[in-house]
Amino acid sequence: MEEVGTLIVGGGIAGLTTAWHHARAGGEKILLLESERLLGTHSSGLNAAILRTIGPDPLTTSLSLRSARTLRRPPAGFAQVPLIDPCGLFLVADTSRGATLAGWVEAAGPDSGSIEVSPEEFHRQVPFYGGEAARVFSFPQEGRLDIAALVAGFAEGSRAAGVTIRRGVPVKRLSTTGDRVTGVELEDGTCIAAATTVMAAGGWAGRLGETAGSRVVVIPTRRHLLITKPHESIDPGWPVIWALGDEFYCRPESGGMLLCACDQSVVDPSDCRRDDHVCEIIAEKMTRFLPGLGDMQVARFWCGLRTMTRDDRFALGPDPDLAGLFWVAGLGGHGMVCSFDIGRLAARRLQGGEPVSEEERALDPARLVEASA
Repeated sequence: MEEVGTLIVGGGIAGLTTAWHHARAGGEKILLLESERLLGTHSSGLNAAILRTIGPDPLTTSLSLRSARTLRRPPAGFAQVPLIDPCGLFLVADTSRGATLAGWVEAAGPDSGSIEVSPEEFHRQVPFYGGEAARVFSFPQEGRLDIAALVAGFAEGSRAAGVTIRRGVPVKRLSTTGDRVTGVELEDGTCIAAATTVMAAGGWAGRLGETAGSRVVVIPTRRHLLITKPHESIDPGWPVIWALGDEFYCRPESGGMLLCACDQSVVDPSDCRRDDHVCEIIAEKMTRFLPGLGDMQVARFWCGLRTMTRDDRFALGPDPDLAGLFWVAGLGGHGMVCSFDIGRLAARRLQGGEPVSEEERALDPARLVEASA
């Protein structure tokens, strides 16, 4: 039987950033398994590629801001191209959310890089926007992320640091001895033993955890995205616009506009099919929020997984019941933006970093067992 020190299940951003940081911190005999033929296939490859740091949770905002600094200035040799296109981002709140948005920005402090602009100035800069704009904050250094470059940087850097990455290797279940996870059994019956198994399998993390009797609950959900056909009126340099209240966001993409109505529904991760009714919802919001762009036709419509927790914070740390099992899951759509700090925190705990920080306690998976009791 093959034996490794750390076995990471999942080759999306959660698994890759954990592998990269853990190896650079001195972790040895690290093996990462990805069920698909390509890395970053599911949540990591089907998202909107937006850098947005400010949100309702101060902890996630703090992690986002810190990670964004590294995204802007990654380690030497990490990527051959910039990871961020700072086309700018506007957070736009209607009357019902204006004070809430202002509170988020205030809680983030001066490091947020935000500039409040008047509704009149916002409409001057974005004349095609038709939604209500009671409070508007501009984030000039935010915008679009190069997901392919980010995934490749973590993968290539992990290999260079000694991590073995195997693709097209689906895991069937976790292996256990008593109350300890001892590795995994693959779909082909092969078993791999590990001192520590990292559950970074995105939407499948909860299901695989259950095979060992873990009581940690993470919830796979579905969200849809749409790209319109190219339109001559669209400037590819336009900023990202994210409306709060009746949630909606958009940005230029491939000559058209990428649109999302921020839908969310619980799904079976192995049966995440698109719901064509959501296309109608996006189209209706597009008509209301972007009337200045006229009639646009659909070029592509798809859905992807976002794995949530009950408090919308990550599951990051050791399983409370099962020795040898470590969670990096429930990233809830924040994985790309928070990628560098997720891996940093995971590696610190995998290396036995003490004392456990306030951030680490807040993300500890033990809190998610209470929700399932």
